[in-house]
Amino acid sequence: MKKITITLGLIIGMIHLLQAQSNKVFLPYLESINIKKDFQVSATKLLKNYIDLANKYQVVMDGNKDTLFDAEKSNEEIMNKAKQLDAAYFIKGSLNRIGDNVIVNVSLFETATGNKVWFDQLKAASPEDLDPIMQRVGNSIGTQTKATAVDDIYSVTNQETAALNQKQTNNSFGVCLGGLQAFQYDLQLTTIGAGWYFDSRNFIFDIRPTLGFGNKGSNVFNVALEMFKPVSNNANSAFYGGGVSYSTSTVKKGSDSYDGTGLNLNVGGGYMFNRTSTLSVRLGANLFYGMYDVTSVSYSGTSVSKTTQSPLGLEFKVEFLFKR
Repeated sequence: MKKITITLGLIIGMIHLLQAQSNKVFLPYLESINIKKDFQVSATKLLKNYIDLANKYQVVMDGNKDTLFDAEKSNEEIMNKAKQLDAAYFIKGSLNRIGDNVIVNVSLFETATGNKVWFDQLKAASPEDLDPIMQRVGNSIGTQTKATAVDDIYSVTNQETAALNQKQTNNSFGVCLGGLQAFQYDLQLTTIGAGWYFDSRNFIFDIRPTLGFGNKGSNVFNVALEMFKPVSNNANSAFYGGGVSYSTSTVKKGSDSYDGTGLNLNVGGGYMFNRTSTLSVRLGANLFYGMYDVTSVSYSGTSVSKTTQSPLGLEFKVEFLFKR
């Protein structure tokens, strides 16, 4: 029994050792071309920190700050160093400054074979952009996702931020198609509309006039002012919010007619696609409640009766937004 316990302990220890080795990656200092050595050290340390934060690899470095063991050495020399450190992978990269731009190249190699398993290249508008660039590389290295395809719309460089600062909101013109269900009257209307949409990154504001029409002359004209909050920073995201709208309606059903004009309270949400594209799509639904009374006129023979009630209903819509 004691021998079995020892054997199992050795096996478990070997498994942990192999797992640790399989996740270990050797990171030498990035090659510096036409850029100060300070940026070489800073960019390499930033890359290490972001890879550590991604928690996919255990990063090891040479530890000799004076020699700056860097990627100017051959792949074979770096591979041999990675083997000495029991690292399953090693990274080779460079910072190449051309004018104000800094070209960042990063490759991931398998230590056992020397084969390249991942590569990406990004361009920073200035050395100050190295932080968001290294964050993108650290999050995506060794995955199927390229750092250039990061979906987080807030992970921006100074160059991208400058463009955002010049235009605080993205303005879009949109068209919408949908339907409206008025609960009290068992009435369904088809709605069409157009509007202006302002995306201020944290919130989205809509000004949206719509027209609803149905059989026998029923119609609703509505102008909505709404604000929505995206759930995430991704280009595709759910959103929620609400607002107010002013509407005027004429509903005819059999011998009855309904007329009303006033403010509605709206609350709802939906899902948006391709928020950062020149063409985006939103699917949404709003519950509305009228802050006014609708007068109902009923005819029965020669008698006429009038009743009042507040409207309540549900609106569904598909919106196509064209960024200006």
